[in-house]
Amino acid sequence: MARPYWLEYGLALVMVSVSLYCTGRLLVAKRWERRNHYDVNVSHILMGMAMAGMLVPRWNLVPNETWLATFGIVAICFLAMSTRFAVKRGLGGTDDDRAHHVSHYLIHMVMACAMLYMYWERSPAGEPSAQAMTVSSAIGAQPDYAGLSLIFIVILLASAIWQLDAIGKLSARQLVLNGGAGTGHASVHHPYLAPRLEVACHISMCIAMGYMLVLTL
Repeated sequence: MARPYWLEYGLALVMVSVSLYCTGRLLVAKRWERRNHYDVNVSHILMGMAMAGMLVPRWNLVPNETWLATFGIVAICFLAMSTRFAVKRGLGGTDDDRAHHVSHYLIHMVMACAMLYMYWERSPAGEPSAQAMTVSSAIGAQPDYAGLSLIFIVILLASAIWQLDAIGKLSARQLVLNGGAGTGHASVHHPYLAPRLEVACHISMCIAMGYMLVLTL
C-alpha cells in the first residue's frame, strides 16, 4: 500500500513548527519573566527536528548515530528527573504549577525511548537499520517488534487524550496564578508562559510519533 506522502510532509511541517515555537519559548520566557518547562521544550525541539527528518529523509541533517546518542541522554535525564520528583514530592505530588505530576517527566522519557526504538528498528527511509540487520543476522531471523510498537502507540495515544482533557484545567490554573491565588508571590509575578500552547505541542508530537510507529508494524 502506498504511503500518504502528503500526510508525512504535513506532519513534518508541523514538527518543524513545533521545534521553532519551542525555540522561541526558550528565548522569550526569561526576557518576559515568565516561567517555562525548559527541559520539556528542549526535548520537544530535538524530537521535532528528528521526526521531521524521519518523515522527510532529505530534511535529516544529523547522522542517525548522533540522534541515537542524543535521545539516549534525553531518556536518562528524564528518568533521573522522574526519580528526583517522586522522592521529593511523592507519586501523587504535583509540580509548581499544581497541574503536572511525575507522569509529566515519565511520558517524555517514554517518548525518548520511542525515538531510540524507531532509529534502532528502522532507518528514516523506512528500511531496516544496520543495528536491526546485525541483530537479525546474529539470531538467524528477523525479530518482530510489533508488540513494542503497539505499547508505545497506546501510551502516546493515552497521553494525547489526557493532555487534551487537561488544556482547560491548565487555562484555569493560569488564571489562578495571575489572580494571586497560586503557589506564592513568585508564581503571581512570574506565571507560566502559554501553558495551553505547550500542551498543544505535546499532543501534536504524540500524534506524529504514533503515526510513525504505526509504519513500523
